[in-house]
Amino acid sequence: MKKVISFIIAIVAILGVYNTINPSNAIATSSDLKNKTVQIGGQPFGIKFYSEGALVTKVRENSPADKAGMRVNDIIIGINNEKVKDNEVVRNKIEEYKNRTIKFTINRDYEIIDLNIKPENHNGNYTVGIWIKDSCAGIGTITYYDESNNTFACLGHGICDKESTNLLPMAEGDICPAIIQSVDKAKSGYAGGLNGYFLDDEIGKAYYNSEYGLFCNKEIETSYKEYKVATKEEVKKGTAYIYTTVEGYNPKFYKVNIKPECHFFFDKMKEITIEVTDKELLKKTGGIVQGMSGSPIIQDGKLVGAVTHVFVNNPEKGYGILAETMIEESK
Repeated sequence: MKKVISFIIAIVAILGVYNTINPSNAIATSSDLKNKTVQIGGQPFGIKFYSEGALVTKVRENSPADKAGMRVNDIIIGINNEKVKDNEVVRNKIEEYKNRTIKFTINRDYEIIDLNIKPENHNGNYTVGIWIKDSCAGIGTITYYDESNNTFACLGHGICDKESTNLLPMAEGDICPAIIQSVDKAKSGYAGGLNGYFLDDEIGKAYYNSEYGLFCNKEIETSYKEYKVATKEEVKKGTAYIYTTVEGYNPKFYKVNIKPECHFFFDKMKEITIEVTDKELLKKTGGIVQGMSGSPIIQDGKLVGAVTHVFVNNPEKGYGILAETMIEESK
């Protein structure tokens, strides 16, 4: 059975004013990776992501939760000292206790807080006045497979709440292949996106939802082409290629230009600036679209990074993260 998905995992960057940090040919200096090699990805994947607890997405004004101090993006991790695994636990406990006071234990930016809230009868149902969610699904791109530790890395950024862009705490994540069926073409002011469906075969389990990528344990054998990982000083302005999939499952190389601007002092997800110059890709997608996050960037036969963001006002351009940063984060 296949599951059709149109919601795409991606963080979209709005084009802003920035300074050129390093106008020379080399973008940065770094430590030696000692001939580190990985298998490059480029394949689309689907994730079924389950958060740790229940994420508060909305708080009704003047509701019991609002009066008690609950906020959007609080994560409910316990009720009356019982662990909260999903939304259903929260709903059942509110119905069980009805108009009796309940102790909600929440995680607020990694600070654990207890709030005492008494449900109210609202339109015939007992409620504390919150909207919550515990899971999401989407499509992204695999960056590389690391045979040395049987893992693989994706996205180049973390999975975040769509409204707040805050990183979602992960309980577990199931990774499976995805097939790209169509593309919503990008244009100025609209990021576009890849649309596709999940296959049933699981290829791995996510173990770390990081600001700099989604990292997973590999459950399948892979034999894709190996590339050396470039160090920062090896990344330079000029011609490069992104390896990505915009139809089916098999990725292709598309020509891009690495620009001299870099941002590694400020935001590691925007360490590289790229511009799509490939006519075929521009015709198909209009540039970088949501779902390409994680697409490997190849220059001079080495993996230099992964696509992370698109400039909404100019989708032919976007940001990338250095492969070195992802390798270091995975340790």
